[in-house]
Amino acid sequence: MHQGRDDAIGSAIADDTATSTAARALDLSQEDLRQARRFNRLLSWMPRFKTGRRWNASLVQIATRTWHALTPDVRRLRSQVSVLTMPDRPLSIRVTHPPGRPRALIVHFHGGAWVMGDARLEDRLASQIATDCAAAVAVIDFRNAADDNLGRTLEDALAATQWLATDLDRFGVPHLVLSGESSGAHLAMEALFHLRAAGCAHIVKGFYAICGAFDLKGSPSLRRSTPGSLLIDGPSALENLRRLTPSLPDNKRRGPAEGNFDELPPALLIAGRLDPIADDSIEVCQRWRRAGGDVRCILVPEAVHGFNRMPTALARKTNRFARHWMRAISAPVAEEPP
Repeated sequence: MHQGRDDAIGSAIADDTATSTAARALDLSQEDLRQARRFNRLLSWMPRFKTGRRWNASLVQIATRTWHALTPDVRRLRSQVSVLTMPDRPLSIRVTHPPGRPRALIVHFHGGAWVMGDARLEDRLASQIATDCAAAVAVIDFRNAADDNLGRTLEDALAATQWLATDLDRFGVPHLVLSGESSGAHLAMEALFHLRAAGCAHIVKGFYAICGAFDLKGSPSLRRSTPGSLLIDGPSALENLRRLTPSLPDNKRRGPAEGNFDELPPALLIAGRLDPIADDSIEVCQRWRRAGGDVRCILVPEAVHGFNRMPTALARKTNRFARHWMRAISAPVAEEPP
C-alpha cells in the first residue's frame, strides 16, 4: 500500500486496516460496503465522463439552464433561499437559511471540473447542511471556465469570499467555515489562503473538502489512472488540468497542494479510495500536519469520485459525518461536544 495513504489516515499499515479505520469513523457496516460494491458494478457499465471535452460540459450546462427555466425556484419563493448580487462583479451568491438563527456561515464551492454546474443545483445539499449545522449556507455562483479561463473563475471565488467575510454582520454570525467539493475544493482552499493573507484567518473556524482537487499538475493517483476508472476518465481529467492551468497566475498553476499551510484552521478531508484524485487529499493532509495543523483525512472504502451524491448508505453516512463535524467546529464554545 502507498505509504502516504497510511500516514494520511493515521494508523493503517495495510489495506484492510485502512478500510476498518474509515469504516469505524463513518459507522459503515459490511452490508454498506457490499451495497457500494454492487453500485460500483453498475457504474462500470456506464460511459466515463471526459472532463477534458468541452462539448460534454456544454451539454450539461444547456440541460441545467433548461431545467432551471422550466421549473419554479420553489425554495426562493418560500424564502428558504435568498440571492445576493455582488456590486462590482457579475456573479451572485445563493444563500440557504436554516430554520432558526444561524450560528455560522458556511461558504460552499460546487464541483463540476471547473467547467459546469451552478449554485442552484446545490439547493438540496445546502438545505441539509443549513438544517443540520444551524448555519447559513452561501453557495458561490462563480463563472465556469468552459472557455478555459480558470483565472477568471478563481478571481470570482476570491472576490466573493472576501466580500462575504467582511460583512458577516449581514448574517448575524461571528465566523465562517469554508467547504468545497471536487474542483470546488480547490477554489475553497485558495479562498482560505486568500483570507489568511488578508488578515481574516481568525474568522475561519474550519475547512471541509470532499473528493477535493488540489494538485493542478496532476497527483500521482491521477497520473496512474486509466480510462477505466469509475465515473470519470482519469486521463481526460488530467488533460482538463492542462487546458485550464495556463490561465492562472504563475504562483497558482501547481495548485494549493503546494501552498503554505501555516496557521490554518482545523480541517476535514474526505476522499474515495477508488477516486483518481485521492492522492490530492492525502498530499494536502500531510502538508497540513507537517505545518502543525489539526487535520483529518478519511479515505472511504469502495468510494469513487462523487460518491457522496450517490444513493448509497456509504454516501448517506459520510455526508452525515461531515455535517456533524461542521456543526461541532462552528459551535460556540459552550456548545462544543466533549
